[in-house]
Amino acid sequence: MILSRTMLIVLALLFSACANQEGVYEPACIAYQGDKIELQDGRFTWQRYTDERTVDEAGNVVEPFPGFPKSGSYRVSAGRLELVTDDNVRLDNWFIVEHAGKRYLLDAQQHNAFFEGGDLPKCALEFTATDS
Repeated sequence: MILSRTMLIVLALLFSACANQEGVYEPACIAYQGDKIELQDGRFTWQRYTDERTVDEAGNVVEPFPGFPKSGSYRVSAGRLELVTDDNVRLDNWFIVEHAGKRYLLDAQQHNAFFEGGDLPKCALEFTATDS
């Protein structure tokens, strides 16, 4: 069991290291709140969205995700996506994995849960398109 789990991890890392990672990653389900990450030409754009609107006491719309969208440069090393913003802030790592013939982008918590239990999160960010 441990050997097969190790082989799964090694294969996932090998596949993700070889594949072209550029494109758009969006939730694999219908989501009213979530993330969209685009990787293109060594640059990333990370957007967060929600259909919920909050207003303050004066009736002004409150920004649900201050500081977004974020953009900067990225690099992929052994399936790990490293993001550095234009103002040189290193963001938390994401992980690119292949599962059931599709490519996904998982945050660290999702990645650990996936490799411990083998279940892919329901709304994981899935590779959907390459913007050209």
